[in-house]
Amino acid sequence: MVLAASAAGAGTNRQSLAVGDESRSYLVSNPAGLVGPAPVVIALHGAMQSPESFRAYFGLDAAAAAHAFVAVYPEGEGKVWNDGRPAAMRLKAMLRPGDDAAFLVALVQRLVADGIADPARIYLTGISNGGFMVERMACEFADLFAAYSVIMATTPANAREDCHPARPVPILFIHGTADTVITYNGFWTPVGATLSAPDSAAFFARLNGCSGMAKHALPDIDPLDGTTVTERTWQDCTDGATVTLLSVEGGGHQSPARVETRPDLATPFLGLRNRDIDAGEEVWRFMSAFPPVPPAPPVEQGMGAVPGAPPGLSPAAIPPAPRKPKRAAAAP
Repeated sequence: MVLAASAAGAGTNRQSLAVGDESRSYLVSNPAGLVGPAPVVIALHGAMQSPESFRAYFGLDAAAAAHAFVAVYPEGEGKVWNDGRPAAMRLKAMLRPGDDAAFLVALVQRLVADGIADPARIYLTGISNGGFMVERMACEFADLFAAYSVIMATTPANAREDCHPARPVPILFIHGTADTVITYNGFWTPVGATLSAPDSAAFFARLNGCSGMAKHALPDIDPLDGTTVTERTWQDCTDGATVTLLSVEGGGHQSPARVETRPDLATPFLGLRNRDIDAGEEVWRFMSAFPPVPPAPPVEQGMGAVPGAPPGLSPAAIPPAPRKPKRAAAAP
């Protein structure tokens, strides 16, 4: 049984959702003037964060206002997620596990039923523990979201045997090379292991049948932040399911941000935060390219008409199809 308190209007609203015997909650942040159904980015917090603190830290709302999408912040049971790592590697081993996969499936259904979400353009992102949960959903519910993005999390080693997506998965990784919480180079313990960030992206590239990888450095817009960004992109993938890794050279366990945020008190101890790129913008820039916008129908030579266009409308008057947004320019 699935219940919701009410449909969300403009502004930020906390909503409730019953999934089986659990009462779950989530924030809906709807930019003013946006009328649904609209694209939706569901963003999963890190361990021990609330949806409110994650929203204040991440800065995704700025991208939502700029690009006209709805940001949704679900709350994990006990402020953690029942992700795809072995239980002994995560806080869920010490807490009552929630049925988080069922919750996220029900949440998507509710957002569509409430007229908030365009069912073809629902996206999933997450940070740290939330990032691992994103990968679990990509492996188990590949058809539920149009694209995925993972910040400050790598791929559990057990995914090599357990992850079998129903379709090629477009996925973005963002990770700091100096992250001491979820290490960039992966780690091994007697109870489980994780791959490195490059191996995590390469793992999904293999699942997607990608055949080539390009690497380049992004502009060092803010030299005072002590970090730079290198981009690796795997293309020529089945069904165009691109895989990208943004490596924050010298970055810690922090999401990049170029907008004003209100970090948690603990974040100064998590390492350097990059200011060359903005995680909200990068997440939207990558994921909004899926599903691909179909090409415009050809114009017949000498006719000047476009099939399906209203009578009397010239080709020049038809707005161009949306494209992947460019990276945000440097702040003045």
